[in-house]
Amino acid sequence: MNRRPSGFFLSFFAMLGDAWREFLDAKILYLLLVLIGLLFGTALTGKIEPLPGGKSYLDLAARALAADLSGLDLAKENFADIAGRVTGSLYSISKAEPLGEDLPGGKWRVTLKRNAIPLLGKAESIGEIQERFGRIADGRLWIAEEVREEGLGTFAKAMGQQSWQMTVAPGPDLKLLWPNRFTLFAGSLELTPPKGAPLGLEVLILQKLLTTGLGGSILLLISVVVTAAFVPNMLRKGTLELLLVRPLPRWRVLVFKYIGSLLFVGALLGLLILSCWLVTGILADLWSPNILLAVPSLLLFFALLLSVSVFTGVLTRSATAAMLATVTYWVVLFIAGQMHNQVVESRLRSENAGKPRQVSVAESLRGNRGNRNPPPDPNRIPFHRSTVGRVAEGVYAVLPRTEDLDNLVDRQLMRDLAVAGPLRALVESGEFSWATGLGITGAHIGCFLLAACLIFSRRDP
Repeated sequence: MNRRPSGFFLSFFAMLGDAWREFLDAKILYLLLVLIGLLFGTALTGKIEPLPGGKSYLDLAARALAADLSGLDLAKENFADIAGRVTGSLYSISKAEPLGEDLPGGKWRVTLKRNAIPLLGKAESIGEIQERFGRIADGRLWIAEEVREEGLGTFAKAMGQQSWQMTVAPGPDLKLLWPNRFTLFAGSLELTPPKGAPLGLEVLILQKLLTTGLGGSILLLISVVVTAAFVPNMLRKGTLELLLVRPLPRWRVLVFKYIGSLLFVGALLGLLILSCWLVTGILADLWSPNILLAVPSLLLFFALLLSVSVFTGVLTRSATAAMLATVTYWVVLFIAGQMHNQVVESRLRSENAGKPRQVSVAESLRGNRGNRNPPPDPNRIPFHRSTVGRVAEGVYAVLPRTEDLDNLVDRQLMRDLAVAGPLRALVESGEFSWATGLGITGAHIGCFLLAACLIFSRRDP
């Protein structure tokens, strides 16, 4: 026996269709599609070209043999943290010849030399070298395909000297760190320094620009403009009476309108993120799935903005007021997030003032050296101790933590794309918590919607 759909679902789909018609009637939505199309069209004119750089990564792999780095995050740990893992040997590449072009897909013939503490350092076997060479933390830069030990004599071995002839092939993670040149418009506009930049960093910047950066901001801003009129239009004389002909509580009509708007913007966000994933995959041949985390992050942020718009629309019955209040709220959240970042950086500077700057293992292996952090200025109050800084932290404590949600996406992308440096350290710090951000943001959404439903249920049409 067939059952007809319940009135609940019929009403929901009716409201969904009403929201869809309002989206199609908004001409500015087509402007959004044009702008997003231009942005992605510009990105597709880009070209990523690898530069010669294999020798430096062979040297990096050789220096990494001096310690057991398995299981470590080289972007966070420094040499003091791995002192107990040092093997007591030094390794170097004395000769390196590319077997073809010096590109991330090419093989090399190299000579690896080892100097250990005489009589104490244990000689390494071919199998150990083949297993360890090119392995850094949980990644693999090079794979030693053929290894042959050169005969240096018994005395040389006793003195800790060994040498191997090897043929090495690129490992699965070498491509991410390899320097690349990024250009737009058929090579006429160069966006990287002369020495290039790691491919992972270039892809991270491009994905951020197209999703949580410029692309996402354009989409959310126009979505705010489009949806700002939904509730005021519904409250017009005649429209609301027609909606209330259905046996529905008034609060449910408002919630259905909210959910319908959220679903359509979510579909647009999904299309944006999927397009970004395809564009960066086509340009760089990197298909990191973690960029898809930007969809729930951006959708939750828009859910917050939409709740403000719905509340203001019910309160004022004005589309202009709803739009201005929502954009103002967005600006306040942005400023509060930036002020919080300044407080965090000020606190870190004060804690490390006058101390040697910690340099990660990854930076050290690339030849970077740490300098001593500047001492504190006695005539200057640190920002996190100033009145402005404390007020900013007080305001940030009660506002939605949208910065935390964005950092969740950044954290996963940086891990996938092997990006290190100060920004990685900042987003990995305990100052940012996605659980706290999710909880506070959800509470704000609930409060705005609850207030809107209460006002809407008690107000005359």
